[in-house]
Amino acid sequence: MKKRIYILIFIGVISLVSAFLIPQVKTNYDLTKYLPKDSSTIQGLNVLEDEFGIHSYVEMQVNDISVDQVLIIKSQILNIEHVEKVIWLDDYVDLTLVPIAFIDDAVLSNFYVDNSALLQISIDLNNYDVVIEDVIDHIRSVASDYEYAFRGEAIKNIENRVIADQEVLKILLLIIPIVILILLIASKSWIEPVILLISLGIAVVLNLGTNIFLPDVSYITKTMALALQLALSLDYGLFLVHRYYEERETTESPSVAVKNAFKRSFPAITASALTTIAGFLSILFMKYTIGFDIGIVLSKGILLSYLTTLIVTPILILLMYKLIDKTKHKPLIHSSKKYIPFLMKLKYPLFILFIVLTVGSVVLSNKTDYIYGNNTSFGPDRQITLDENMITDTFGSYQQIVILIPNGDVLKEVALATQLANNTNITSVQTLVTTVDPSIPRDFIPDDVKAQFIGQNYTRFIIYTTVREESELLYQFQDELVDIVSSQYDDYYMVGMHQATANIKDLITSDTLMITFASMIAIFIILLITFRSFVIPIILVLLIQSAIWMNLSVLYLQGVSTIYIGYLVVMAIQLGATIDYAVLMTNRYVNYRKSFEPFEAIDKSYQKSFITIMISASVLAAAGFIEGGFSNISSVQEIGFLLGKGTLISFIYILLFLPVLLILLDKFLYFKHKKIKQKN
Repeated sequence: MKKRIYILIFIGVISLVSAFLIPQVKTNYDLTKYLPKDSSTIQGLNVLEDEFGIHSYVEMQVNDISVDQVLIIKSQILNIEHVEKVIWLDDYVDLTLVPIAFIDDAVLSNFYVDNSALLQISIDLNNYDVVIEDVIDHIRSVASDYEYAFRGEAIKNIENRVIADQEVLKILLLIIPIVILILLIASKSWIEPVILLISLGIAVVLNLGTNIFLPDVSYITKTMALALQLALSLDYGLFLVHRYYEERETTESPSVAVKNAFKRSFPAITASALTTIAGFLSILFMKYTIGFDIGIVLSKGILLSYLTTLIVTPILILLMYKLIDKTKHKPLIHSSKKYIPFLMKLKYPLFILFIVLTVGSVVLSNKTDYIYGNNTSFGPDRQITLDENMITDTFGSYQQIVILIPNGDVLKEVALATQLANNTNITSVQTLVTTVDPSIPRDFIPDDVKAQFIGQNYTRFIIYTTVREESELLYQFQDELVDIVSSQYDDYYMVGMHQATANIKDLITSDTLMITFASMIAIFIILLITFRSFVIPIILVLLIQSAIWMNLSVLYLQGVSTIYIGYLVVMAIQLGATIDYAVLMTNRYVNYRKSFEPFEAIDKSYQKSFITIMISASVLAAAGFIEGGFSNISSVQEIGFLLGKGTLISFIYILLFLPVLLILLDKFLYFKHKKIKQKN
């Protein structure tokens, strides 16, 4: 007993250290960081930084303000640290000479409409630099006497940081009560949920704390990791605790019961953990390395949950077995004894239905539309959304793209500027030849004007387009840009959302087959080793893969697009995690099949595994729907809903089709069964 106490004390100490380290873990909000170093987006960003330094651009609308007051605010903003320049109407028109009424509306409408001014603020910091929030706060204080609104990537990143910091606690407060409720409803002892949550809580804290050894984690991973680890690994403890109850029915000794429960549940727990880890390991090798970020954090979490289940849970059972016995109660949920007999009457129609659904879902899943970029959206009531709408209503909306072309050929620059300006999706082209008469020798142009557009080796074009959202039009427009620029230059770079989205699409679609086959093969091998049967892994992998295809088919039938990275993550989770439920029932069936006929074996397997499967699936589905329903990060919302639906579909498939498949394919599961004693 002393050894067990020492083990718990040691684990408690490292858990406290991990808890202290959690706030120190760095969070990354820049998804372009996960692009390969040789991608055109990263190369373009590096050239842009080398030639023109680091910049971020923020737009600020100020309402009910006169021209003179705008100029005062502009000068005050220019005095704020890190603010490089503030562009407004006076940079294009001499307001001391030209009255507002005489300014060309094409120019005026970009800066001053109905007594509302739009200032374009350049800051010498990266869009993702945390210091930029202080700069924005200073700008807010300058305009505190006016109604104002902000728009820009830096503003979105600030909002993402605020939301991500709030999300973890919010999701935790929502999911823990639901997990406890589900465990209480399905438990056989009131103390059972306490044991499971202590063991899992230790694993979660260890996982979040050990992220300190990573350079950083993405904000998407940060907001999902806690809930997913909790939901994905809950069944390991359930396998062990529920097996303990069975062993206590045959022995009075708690230590013997725990020992036997450990021994008999170990294969199922290990297979379940390994299949889940295999699902995540498959996304480690994505070229778009956010897969590595998500995969390493969640696979590490599953491994830690597996270890705490095997080490901590048995100790807690032995320490609390008296409390377990005292607080025993009849389960509030029972498996139906009529279910399997009813199912067996329909086994042939159900088998045909499974084949039809599998084939149909394969066809429909290939028609699902995906979103590849980072189209971050926020709740309609959040200030960032209200600000965005205000500026869009007054001045319209656009997306900025930077094009870098080699220095030196003015005629080519004029030709390129003309071609770009003629494109119907481009509202403005800013470069040296559009700012200053190209016939003026460049030696006569002021250095500060040239510095805005001319670097050491490259000239900068800044174009503004109305194509802002990811769609077929975006990809068509991106192709048009490539055609226009490549008609003049062989050496060029593009930087912006359009180019990054196109890069991400090319990368992650090329990863799909690798991820799918890697996860399926890894899980197949694990199941092959676990069951020592070639047919069982085929049945289980096909069953869950069919559920995945059905999950995607539902999206197509709903006419809904989903983020592609979310599809890859959920595919890995659904295949690697929900297959655990099938493993549990199949493991029971294989054991019972040694002593019983197929019908009796599957009936007993269902009776013994239903509650565990139901609890685990309910918690994982609840975690998904909570993430989807309450997260303020659009990508996390989509992953959550997709996971919740996928878990329910897998749960239904396992209860509906797995017993049928095991019965109908029984003689193929193993080359021979042990002789079964026939009952009179």
